[in-house]
Amino acid sequence: MSTPQVTQSPEQDTGTHAQPRGAQAERGVYWIAPDGQRHRVHIYQGGDYALEDIAEYFALGEVSAGAPDTSGEDTSALRLREPELRELKVLADSQSFDFEAPFIEMCLEIYRFCLERPAEVQRFVADF
Repeated sequence: MSTPQVTQSPEQDTGTHAQPRGAQAERGVYWIAPDGQRHRVHIYQGGDYALEDIAEYFALGEVSAGAPDTSGEDTSALRLREPELRELKVLADSQSFDFEAPFIEMCLEIYRFCLERPAEVQRFVADF
């Protein structure tokens, strides 16, 4: 049985990928588009970090109930407002030696992804 592949969205050239509904995904952080489609922002690097750590460590964003992940488990969603995204970049850069590299990389990838998709609020889920 073959595993469906995550396809690259044609309008994106940043290494992010659209996640077709029902497809098995790589573990990572996904941006939830207004149409509900998921776009991979960060591939999980292994280690002890989570999307919700942004709210816990940096006091940014709002964690709420998300949607089922690729295994059917419920996930948490992180909503970040535009000013919080700018602050995320500043905090990730200034505290890069205080946290594990994969966590900082996740924060910076979220920030870079949102630069190309400005919106008042961005919503993310993770399946790791």
